[in-house]
Amino acid sequence: MTDTTNAAVPVIDDANFEMYTENAPWGGRCGTVAPKHGYKSVVPFSVPLIPREQWPQLIAEQARTQSRLSDLVAAGDRGQPIPHLDQNGQGFCWAYSTAHAIIACRARDGQPYRRLSAHAVACKIKNFRDQGGWNPLSAEFAINRGFPTVETWPEQSMSRSYDTAETWEEAKRYRITEGYMDLTPRAWDRNLTFDQLATCLLCRIPCPVDFMWWGHSVCALDLLEVDGSRPLHDIARWGVGIWNSWKNWGRNGYGIIKGRKAVPDGACAVGVVTQS
Repeated sequence: MTDTTNAAVPVIDDANFEMYTENAPWGGRCGTVAPKHGYKSVVPFSVPLIPREQWPQLIAEQARTQSRLSDLVAAGDRGQPIPHLDQNGQGFCWAYSTAHAIIACRARDGQPYRRLSAHAVACKIKNFRDQGGWNPLSAEFAINRGFPTVETWPEQSMSRSYDTAETWEEAKRYRITEGYMDLTPRAWDRNLTFDQLATCLLCRIPCPVDFMWWGHSVCALDLLEVDGSRPLHDIARWGVGIWNSWKNWGRNGYGIIKGRKAVPDGACAVGVVTQS
């Protein structure tokens, strides 16, 4: 999934990012906005940082062994690619990024593919209103209640008829049981640094990430070395492979963000999910 020479994979950087904000499926920004309250269910980031000196070797080894998260997703549906989710032009990207992270975790752990209903979680959080949010909203919800599958809450539905005890009982099978968030005084400052994000991805921990320049939330899957001629400290050396929730975007929703544009404004990490 990370062959940058394939024209089907969008590559976003400082030079072309406006094209992607202007050509969103609904003609503009998605639904990423800063929250006004804190989050109680996540734990501080505790994964030892991987030094940048080790990044190139680890990136190359994951590519050689096809063990990147994107590789696991590409074979996660009984050897076939797991199809990406589609938010249907509504401002629920901040729930879809977390749903993608849970799905990626399950693929990493060898669990069967289950298509999750991100609309269900967004509707519950926003009282069935089409509103923007911040990925920790859905991550916290996934820790406490989980995501139902599309069998119990049909994909893209905003009908209250699916908001049943049976739906949320099933959702318990698809919960985040261990997640990380950087703890700072204000909820909207709780961002993983790029080194924390890189460490998670090198450890195959998927990360919902928010980008204010895009007004959008996606799931980060891979750390990439996009320009090995640059020094290690130069952000332009690095990129992030993402899983997007827009229909007919990228290669099965996969794209690449390079350099400064790859540094998220908000991020959390989905370390462990329920085994089901």
